[in-house]
Amino acid sequence: MSPTLNRSSSWLLALCLGLPGLAGAAEPQTPYGSNTFPGAIRAYDFDQGGEGVAYHDLDPATGTQTYRPTEGVDIGVRGSGDLEVRGAPGEWLEYTVTVPQTGRYALSLSYSMASGGGSVSLSVDGAAAVPVALVGTGGHGTFKSHTVPTAFDVTAGTHVIRLTFTGSTTYLRQIASTQLPGRALYLSRSGAGTLDGSNWSNALPVSQLSTVLNQTMVPGDTLYVAGGLYDSSTPFSFSLSTSGTETLPKKVVGVDLGQGLPVFKGRWSPTDPGNSNKSYAFLRFTNAHHWDISNLQAESYYYGVRADTSSHLVLSQLQLHRVREGLAASNLANTKFLRSQALRYTKRGIRLIENVSDLLVEDFTADATMGDTAWATEAYPFGVSVENPADATLGSHDVVFNRVTARNNTYTSADTGAYQNGDGFSLERTAYRISFLNSAAYDNTDGGWDDKSQAPYYENCVALRNKRNFRLWNDSAQPATLNNVLGAYARKVDSYSTAGLWSQGYVEVYGSTFYANAQSEIVLENNSTPAARVKLVNTIVSDAGPCGAAASKEGGTTLELVNSVVCDGASGTPVPLQAPSSTWTGAPANAFTPVNPAVTQGYRPSP
Repeated sequence: MSPTLNRSSSWLLALCLGLPGLAGAAEPQTPYGSNTFPGAIRAYDFDQGGEGVAYHDLDPATGTQTYRPTEGVDIGVRGSGDLEVRGAPGEWLEYTVTVPQTGRYALSLSYSMASGGGSVSLSVDGAAAVPVALVGTGGHGTFKSHTVPTAFDVTAGTHVIRLTFTGSTTYLRQIASTQLPGRALYLSRSGAGTLDGSNWSNALPVSQLSTVLNQTMVPGDTLYVAGGLYDSSTPFSFSLSTSGTETLPKKVVGVDLGQGLPVFKGRWSPTDPGNSNKSYAFLRFTNAHHWDISNLQAESYYYGVRADTSSHLVLSQLQLHRVREGLAASNLANTKFLRSQALRYTKRGIRLIENVSDLLVEDFTADATMGDTAWATEAYPFGVSVENPADATLGSHDVVFNRVTARNNTYTSADTGAYQNGDGFSLERTAYRISFLNSAAYDNTDGGWDDKSQAPYYENCVALRNKRNFRLWNDSAQPATLNNVLGAYARKVDSYSTAGLWSQGYVEVYGSTFYANAQSEIVLENNSTPAARVKLVNTIVSDAGPCGAAASKEGGTTLELVNSVVCDGASGTPVPLQAPSSTWTGAPANAFTPVNPAVTQGYRPSP
């Protein structure tokens, strides 16, 4: 780290140099070096001192001609007057900051980059740099905020932050800091130094994991877990039976220190799926509340996550591979399950057993086989399963699935004439107030959705290549409501009927498309009370080629069409769409939009 002496200018020096004034800038400029924690550092207000002292820039050309024009750092300006540092891999910047109070500080970056990903690193006072992985923002004109997963413990006084651009050209506007409550504890596979957990050089060993989680940690503490493989004949488990508080949750964060995120490996085997093999659960919550856990990976556990009688959990960026079930929960409330995956499971991606409420599942993928025919599932695999509890009053409710994909839940019975089950989403009758937003079901051997819940709500959902894309049983006095959904290319996998929409209950559909499904687009059955009653409004119902019967209806069922376009029978005219494909999984987005702009009915991709 270069010395800090005389690198920070005073306000008088800045005025003498004529540097503070970019005409039309969005906000007044702060003197360089007057940065304070907590607060915000503008990226272009790096220290004085020049090349090799306050910064390193690979391009000798200067940035803007009106703001710090004598510096080599590339400072760009937009039409709005906003400034940004444009950094390339290998370049770095330093910022002197004043910290009035010793504490833990979280840093966040406002940045933009093209598609793909990139990285930077941050260090304080020459300590080991913390790598920060960044995702593409879609272009250098689109800025996003990213919180660095590792907090920084900083004493009161003056410090120097170095930010190094390490991967991909990145545009940087701001580094913001927030003081955090609680302590930071550090844990690695074998530990290090004094093993007191005060920093990475003195990390706790994983052998102390249970003690640290339930005895050492108090509300507000964060445990950082170093990346790498955690493999043992007695698999490690995060067994949590203590709690944080509403304002001071306990946190666990996996950190990539150059070996990837932490990966915990159990001993569960898909060849004996009913045996937990001392690997019952990777994350086990029992009467535990107010925990935030992120950036961890697990494989070969019976349960990736098992939660019972717990609440206020935030689980994010969890990768659960080769498990029997990804998440299984009962008596769980006020919880978020975000940006995670369950891949290659044998039974269920998500299982809500009973009394789960106020749950948000967002940006989640459940893929049972990942298309690998050698991966054997158990009977009736489900991407998402919401079950009937023994006590019917304990049905799960107030659950939102947003941007959830359930795929490849496939099961082939040894009896070739048997019903081939395997649903993307399966919900039983005791569930209520369930919403599906921006979600998808692909390539499941039975229902994309097989939904018996009471009056569910769907918006911007798609189902393709399932036996029955949408299979709805709603027997509530209120309808199951579908807004802007697509059910296409239902496929026959056994001797039972296929459909874009199959119903044995009360359903209302608005602005949707059912297209190119084998046999009928709509199937209405009357095997229970009430009989199917379906209303289609502003909806397209069409085959891709010569049209067969648009609907198959049993006696006593009702199909009402309102301002809909229907290709029915040999004399019907198929509805031309932009680029429909039986292999479609989202691209191009407008594949199922009508060619004729005068046709305003039907599904449209959500923004």
